[in-house]
Amino acid sequence: MGVQVGPGPTAVETVERLLRRAVNLGASDLHLDPTEAGLVATVRRDGLLEPLETLPQDLHPRVLGRLKALADLLAYRTDVPQEGRIPADRSGIGREVRVATYPTVNGERAAVRLEVGAHAPRTLADLGLPPAVLADLARAFDQPEGVVLLTGPSGSGKTTTLYAALGHLLAGGRRRAIVTVEDPVERRVPGVSQTQIDAAAGLTFPRALRSLLRQDPDVLLVGEIRDRETAAVALEAGLTGHLVASTIHAGRAPLVFARLLDLGVEPFALTTAVRGVLAQRLVRRRAPDGTLAGRVLVAEWLPMSAPLRRAILARADGEALAAAAREAGAPSLDDAAADLVRRGLTTPEEVRRVLGD
Repeated sequence: MGVQVGPGPTAVETVERLLRRAVNLGASDLHLDPTEAGLVATVRRDGLLEPLETLPQDLHPRVLGRLKALADLLAYRTDVPQEGRIPADRSGIGREVRVATYPTVNGERAAVRLEVGAHAPRTLADLGLPPAVLADLARAFDQPEGVVLLTGPSGSGKTTTLYAALGHLLAGGRRRAIVTVEDPVERRVPGVSQTQIDAAAGLTFPRALRSLLRQDPDVLLVGEIRDRETAAVALEAGLTGHLVASTIHAGRAPLVFARLLDLGVEPFALTTAVRGVLAQRLVRRRAPDGTLAGRVLVAEWLPMSAPLRRAILARADGEALAAAAREAGAPSLDDAAADLVRRGLTTPEEVRRVLGD
C-alpha cells in the first residue's frame, strides 16, 4: 500500500481508480493538470476532452510520484520533462500505458496514453479505408522501393496507420528485413527491429537512419520527418532500393511536397522517390440512433502523377500543387468527408469541427 497522509485514499488507490475510470469510459488519454483548485483530471474520448474529477491539492505530489515510480521515472526531478512506460503487469488495468510529465508554474502535469496497442488494427485492411484508397496504399507498400508519406495533425491516427502498414508487410508472405526509427516506440512488433531515438545520447533521426542503411534493411519506417537532413536521407533510401514509410506535419496531402521543397529537398528526388501521400483525420462516427460514438477515418490519397510531377519540378507553391492534384483527379479530404456524410457515417457539424470550414 502507498503512504497515506491523513484521511482519504492512498496514491496507489487513486492512480488505479483514475486509470480504471478512464479505461471504462473508452478514453485514449488521461490528463492530470495542477491548478489552484486542485489536481484536475480530464480524459480524451473520441478526440474530445471531458472532465473526470478534481482531486485535493495534497494528493498532487503523491499521485504524480506514484505514476513516476510505476513508469521508472526520476521522482525527485520535478523541473524537467520525463517520459516512460508502465508495463501491463504493473498498471492495474491489464495493459501497457505511456506516461509523460511536464513542469508548470503550478507543479508537474502528467499525460497518460492509454491506447498503447489496445485494439490496434493489425493490417491496412482493418483501418476502414475506402476500397480504392486501400488498394492504392497496399500496392504502394507492396513495392520493393520508394517512399510513402503520411500527414495529419497530432491525434489523427498516423502512427496507427504506420503500424497497420507493418502488419500488412509482415502478413504479405514475403520475407523482408524491417527496421524502424521511432520517438518513442509506441509498441513492440515481433519480427521488426525497432530503435528509439535518444537525442541526449546523440542518437537522432538522421544519425540512426544513416547507420541503419548499413544494416541492409529492405523496409525503413521513420517515425517523423522533422528536418532537411532526415528528409534527404529518407528520400535517398527510397531511391536506392529501400521501401520507406514516414510521417510529416503538413496538413493536406499536396502541402507535403511544399513542405519538403521548403526544407530544401531537390524536386527530382521527390518526383522519383515518392509513391504517394496519405492525409488523414479522425471524425466521430454517427451511430444508428443518431448519437456520435467512436471514430471513423477520413483519408486523402495522393499518388504521384504527371500533373503533380510537373508542379513539383517547377517548385510550385501549395495552391498550385493542390490544383495539380485536382487536375490528376485525386479526391481531397473534403471530398472524402462529404462522402462519409452522404453515407450517414458522420455529420456535417463533426466534419466542420475537424476540418474547419
